[in-house]
Amino acid sequence: MKFYTILASSILLSACIGQVNDVSTDGTDGNSAATLGGAVDGAPLSGERPPTREEAEAILDRVVALYQDHAAAANPAGTHEISWRIDWDSDAVSAHVLLNLGEDWTIEVSKGYLTVSSMTPEVFALTMCHEMGHFIGGFPFKTSRRVDSALGTSVSSEGQSDYFATKDCLPRLWANETEANAAAFAALDPSARARCTAATSDLASQQLCGRILLASLQTGRFYEEQEVLQAPRELVYPRFDTPDPTEAAVTKEGHPASQCRLDTLVAGAVCSVKATGTGIPGLVPPYGEYSDASEEAARPFACQTGPGARPRCWFQPDTVVTDCSELGQQACVVNDDGTHGVRYCGTTSGVDYYWCFQDEVCKTGRDGFSDCYAPDVDPDEGAP
Repeated sequence: MKFYTILASSILLSACIGQVNDVSTDGTDGNSAATLGGAVDGAPLSGERPPTREEAEAILDRVVALYQDHAAAANPAGTHEISWRIDWDSDAVSAHVLLNLGEDWTIEVSKGYLTVSSMTPEVFALTMCHEMGHFIGGFPFKTSRRVDSALGTSVSSEGQSDYFATKDCLPRLWANETEANAAAFAALDPSARARCTAATSDLASQQLCGRILLASLQTGRFYEEQEVLQAPRELVYPRFDTPDPTEAAVTKEGHPASQCRLDTLVAGAVCSVKATGTGIPGLVPPYGEYSDASEEAARPFACQTGPGARPRCWFQPDTVVTDCSELGQQACVVNDDGTHGVRYCGTTSGVDYYWCFQDEVCKTGRDGFSDCYAPDVDPDEGAP
């Protein structure tokens, strides 16, 4: 039996990948250069527009190149590689990762994801770092996913992938883009800049931090808009000065609310503890599970206290274990208003729900994997 995992990430309308005609893959244009910009709460900068095809491909090339050595070092050493794929024929708003035995660790993106109104080159770079975080970010993992040690990694939770994006990935991606970093830092209001000046005394590092904060604010707005499209309600954009006051009883593996996600991105930006080496933090046996050994192995690679610590709205150290034996790891459910969704039960995350868009229904394939699909889509189409 072929082992596979399909992960929903930033936004995923359907996990079904059909036949396509116009597809970009890694290496399409290795000489492309991205021109990046930003925005401050409605004050546009030159980059507040969707990325061009060339920019998107260049950003993916660069993000993937940063972490190929991690894939190469993963068990079994020398057998893994990271790749990317853009489906230019798909209008779905979709970005996710694929992890398959014997295949590349793959980031997949649709044209629709790149062309939504709130997408910018900065947001795309951050969210592609988030996707990379599912492979490299480490503990806490998505414990509801099946894990085989030969995969070389275990999929990080959504909150951890956000944290990785601003703590480790963007600082590496943008370290040498000093002019863009300085412009973004200058565009922030004084209270936002103060977060960076308090985090580091080095001006270049402060400016890099400022650019990451600016991208985080844009991305928080993108997350909120997509969240409201999925489950209609009043639009409330996340802000730097309105942190999520909730405290999770157990660590969440799924997507936190948009304000909590912004809080996480900010924490990553100001955390001074960076991952080192090519290992994946906390990836120790039993792989992909929430264990004391995994938590302790990952501890040196994250801020544990202060402004750089992961917010309690999703991360709960020393979390308790949930018994999912009766509910199962996932199942289709229907809300009182008729909305379809997927109920997840994780040993550390408890019970969580992913609600489908209004024109979608939940279906379960022969493999037991439940997801949201268009009504006429067969979840087993193309399955072995």
